Amino acid sequence: MFESLQRRSLLKMAAGTAATGWLWRGGTAQAAATTGTAMTGAVTNTGPLDTLVFGDTASESAHGLTATLSDVVPGGLGQAARVLNAPQTAGFWGGTLSATMACKPRGVTYITIKLWGSESGADLGRLQLFAEGRQVGHYHLGAVDPLDIASDDPRTPERFYFHTLPLPVDLTEGKKAVSLEVRSMGRIAGYASSADEYYKDMTGPSRTIYRLYTHDEPYFALAADDVTGTMPALATRTSPGSEVIDTINARVTARAAAEAARPSAQLDLWYLDFLARAYGMSSTGAYRHIAVPPQIARSLDGVYWKYVADSTVMTGSSQQWMGLGRAGLVLLGLADELKPLLDEPVLGSPYGLTNAGFEFGTTGWRSSIWSGSGTASRDTTVYRTGHASARVTVPSAGTVGYTTSAKIPVDQGTYTYGAWIKTDGVGAGSAFLDVLFYDASGTPVGGDNKVHASAGTHDWEHVTTALTTPGGATQVTISIRLSGAGTAWFDDLTMVKPEGSSYAPVIRRDAWTKMLLDSREYWRQNVPQYTNQAIICAIGLYLADRGLTYLGSDDAWGEKKARDHIYQAVGLVPWLGPEKADGTPTMPLGGSYYQVTTKGISKELGYAGNYGELQEWLSMVYDAVIGIGGVEDTTLHSHLLKIAKARTVFHCPALDGDGYKSMRMEAIIGWRDTEYPGKVAYDEGNKWDGHPLRLAALLKDPDYTSYAQQSITDNQAFHVLEEAAGLTASARTNLNLLSTADDYAYITGATGSGAQLPMTPGQPDFVFSDEENGLVAVKHGDEILYASLYWRARWGVNRLARVHHISAAGIERSATVRQEVKYIADGRAFTEPDWVNWEFTVNDLDIPDGGFNPPGDALHQAYAGQVLPLAKAPDDVPERDPGVESPYAGRASFYRCAYGPYLIAMNTTADRSYTFTTQGFGESTNLVTGAKVSADATLRVKPGTTVVLRRR
Repeated sequence: MFESLQRRSLLKMAAGTAATGWLWRGGTAQAAATTGTAMTGAVTNTGPLDTLVFGDTASESAHGLTATLSDVVPGGLGQAARVLNAPQTAGFWGGTLSATMACKPRGVTYITIKLWGSESGADLGRLQLFAEGRQVGHYHLGAVDPLDIASDDPRTPERFYFHTLPLPVDLTEGKKAVSLEVRSMGRIAGYASSADEYYKDMTGPSRTIYRLYTHDEPYFALAADDVTGTMPALATRTSPGSEVIDTINARVTARAAAEAARPSAQLDLWYLDFLARAYGMSSTGAYRHIAVPPQIARSLDGVYWKYVADSTVMTGSSQQWMGLGRAGLVLLGLADELKPLLDEPVLGSPYGLTNAGFEFGTTGWRSSIWSGSGTASRDTTVYRTGHASARVTVPSAGTVGYTTSAKIPVDQGTYTYGAWIKTDGVGAGSAFLDVLFYDASGTPVGGDNKVHASAGTHDWEHVTTALTTPGGATQVTISIRLSGAGTAWFDDLTMVKPEGSSYAPVIRRDAWTKMLLDSREYWRQNVPQYTNQAIICAIGLYLADRGLTYLGSDDAWGEKKARDHIYQAVGLVPWLGPEKADGTPTMPLGGSYYQVTTKGISKELGYAGNYGELQEWLSMVYDAVIGIGGVEDTTLHSHLLKIAKARTVFHCPALDGDGYKSMRMEAIIGWRDTEYPGKVAYDEGNKWDGHPLRLAALLKDPDYTSYAQQSITDNQAFHVLEEAAGLTASARTNLNLLSTADDYAYITGATGSGAQLPMTPGQPDFVFSDEENGLVAVKHGDEILYASLYWRARWGVNRLARVHHISAAGIERSATVRQEVKYIADGRAFTEPDWVNWEFTVNDLDIPDGGFNPPGDALHQAYAGQVLPLAKAPDDVPERDPGVESPYAGRASFYRCAYGPYLIAMNTTADRSYTFTTQGFGESTNLVTGAKVSADATLRVKPGTTVVLRRR
């Protein structure tokens, strides 16, 4: 079966093999018959089919180059090059380069671009490939991506890098030459909600473009005279240093003090979490501060009213998929302190007094001067109960005090109104409580109803009055006043309703229970699928239920069921997905789907790289259950450590933006990553929700501690922290950075194992394979290979792999390549639509299928019409229509990927073995076992294992 198989035949074959078994799809030339189990395919490196050298007159002329808005410029290392310029009138599309180049008439033709890795800045925009007038691939998260996506960091300083893409087979079938075009374009804002926001105008020249190559092997073999550059000498970053810790600590401690003293409610749950944590940290001004518990209570009241007014508070993006669950964490953090406040009315509740003891600032009250002069203020040095009272002072003459800021609804009947009053040097009838009634239109009904404290100087005295609501009155205001010289304090006001009245204020326990229960019930029925999202949602569910348990709700699940949602999300037990209203799991991916592989990598739709790093959420899981939650769970602790350690393989040596040695997250094979290179990170990068020392300080594992110490030794931890602090001084970043000083103190004082990150130069060679994710990482001396064999196959088996190869000399290649696969077909197929922006739909957003179309003339997709057969899902997985994303539709059972000196054979099944041959590959070494392999060997790949051969 050849690559030139027509779409009609492929669709027919996919349908015909659904019942009979296995379908091979070849890579470069052929594949074994459907009844066989051996795979062959020669791997030779014969060099390019064609090379176009930009800036070289002879080469450009030979290829019929047509350039628009382009200049020839001296490039890196003295090499000829071109840039593409922005349009004269502001616009998204810039200059172009069009040429005719040789291609292969049968099989796959690859295009490789040569670019200078020292350039940086997102304003360089993007480079997009067109072939025969059609766009090749998609702008955003397509299986075939643009030729280049500029980033704020340089890709490979002082060296060239090479990016390779495949052309559709049908496009070059029977041809010896193909028309190619490179178009420059502006930036793209991936989270924009309109086309105008999404497509950014070009603002300057593109990245310099050096060469374009065509070739027929996945690995592009460089000619001996093709200049590549040399890795600069490695140097350790010298600044910033530990002063960053002090700067961050000063910022967050100042913010903690400000939050503790905030005069109004804080409605941002990130900051309430921040304040609750700061309350338990001796290094902050909020530590055990008497104002914090009432401030937390007042703010949770405000969150409740905000939710009542707008239920989207629970589903909006401000708290991501946690809903209102973070409020549960706040309750756990101040459990003892908040208990006395639980059965009081919610501040602002109708039919009751708000802030009757001035514990919550002056919320619910407004100061008034009826005559003369004087002052009214909140006093935290004198109080009957709690931590505050209202103080009123009149120097000589006047009437001054506080009045409820809103009229309070009242029922008919007799209410008892009261206040505790303390005085210093007041006259007779001077300090008093005054009650006034109003009708529905706000017109007074009757006059003042005053009850006075004793004259002179005395301690707390309780004054009360029973008043029958006048006919026609529906509202009341309550005032506390001092008339004449002296000082009076007022505390613990009361308004007791008549017996039998149906009107009552909302009590905190009930209000907070409602919002936590609503959040839990909504999100358990709307759990998202991707691993990081599922974890965030599970944290919210768990914390909401912990809050319900704390509040004494009969609807609380209890620890076991609540923690099961955490276990599902982190891969300790199968993920059962959203629940129906009656609690029945929907199991959209069957009953045996795990969110995390047995190797510890989040599953999703393949390897989630820079974008899908989980450390910040693993920290949050730890805090929610073990740290702040106070539950001893060694199983969860060990599992979190396993996940964290598994990801260390995907941090590779690189230079930072200033040319210093560092480790970066592997992003080029990350299925949700859109920018390369990945961020500088030894653990967590510069994200909103985590920092690079946090998880190590929580898990306290000797190896993981040493990795954090490595980041400090390389002086990169400070640099990342500085960047994280510079993102924005928001509630999320301040919460993220709150523990920085304490975490740094632990890491620098702890005894680690001395381990270094696995990809660090000088560390032992290894092969890491994750068969559930189609993922491979190889360290062979100073050479590194990352490969995602299950590459962005949302809709069906696309036979594409993504590789990132770093040679011993530091030359980087990235490529999307064809591979051979074997899978069980389910009899259906998906046909790629004619979309150029996204390769997928976004059903939950107000965005058209395939994303926003770019400005200008309509474009057409070179891969439109490509038929992707669907692999069979497990029997208990509900069937999804073709074109509906599924982690099973594109997952093959066996992959054979040849790339340069590497041949990878991966068996992703649990119960079936495969064989493949090395015919045409040459003599090699099995990097997993160390065994020598002949040039025509037949090797058996056991279930759930991977063979990685390297040519000798």
